[in-house]
Amino acid sequence: MSSLARRYRSGGAGRPDPGELMPPDLRTLAAAPFGEEQRDRLTSWLREAGWPRAHMEIATLEGYLVALIAWPVGISAGAWLPPIWGERGWKVPTKIAAQSQYEEIVSLIVGFMRDLDRNLSRQPSRFESSVLHGLSGRARIDALHGWGKGFMTAMALGSQGLKGRSASAGAAVRLIAGTTAASAPFGPKAVENVVSAVLALMEQRPSRGPLGPLEIAVPLDVPTEPAMPVESGASSRKSGKRSA
Repeated sequence: MSSLARRYRSGGAGRPDPGELMPPDLRTLAAAPFGEEQRDRLTSWLREAGWPRAHMEIATLEGYLVALIAWPVGISAGAWLPPIWGERGWKVPTKIAAQSQYEEIVSLIVGFMRDLDRNLSRQPSRFESSVLHGLSGRARIDALHGWGKGFMTAMALGSQGLKGRSASAGAAVRLIAGTTAASAPFGPKAVENVVSAVLALMEQRPSRGPLGPLEIAVPLDVPTEPAMPVESGASSRKSGKRSA
């Protein structure tokens, strides 16, 4: 039985009532692969009919998750998950009311968040918006506006606003808000400026948001390269030579 399945309240067989599905505990949720296949699955699922009207599509979701990572607001999964599928309070829509559907969407969302956190945390950062990359023209502009809407939605979950944050952090947030607003002109460096502002926030974040403290290593869901043996005295990855 999966870690999510164990969190359901006991009940009758068959389709569970949406009220019986419980928020996941990310501390115990096992890492799962997240690559192009999973991203495509999540993108297409969020485009389907049957979601509440206010649900997020993939560009909005990426901005939302990035904000939760870069600007932690200290809220539970029961508070930050429902806005993704267009609900308020802990409510699971009928679109994902079956146990298997609920487990899959949560696994995809958390996998996406972990993947974003991993890429944002690397030095130098490898972050490049996966949902904006390759778009052009009106589609790129609309996606950036959706990304910004998601980012600011996450910001609004916190009650402190800019209080207690540095002047540079405040400037980064204002740049993101101004650049991604629906009324803002789309400049040639708009996406690059937003990414730079996000990285500035990452340098000052006190935690990894819903993913936990900074000192906890980011789970490696999808290996990016074969493991290399590390021998005493020197790292073969760095030197490319066996130590004497």
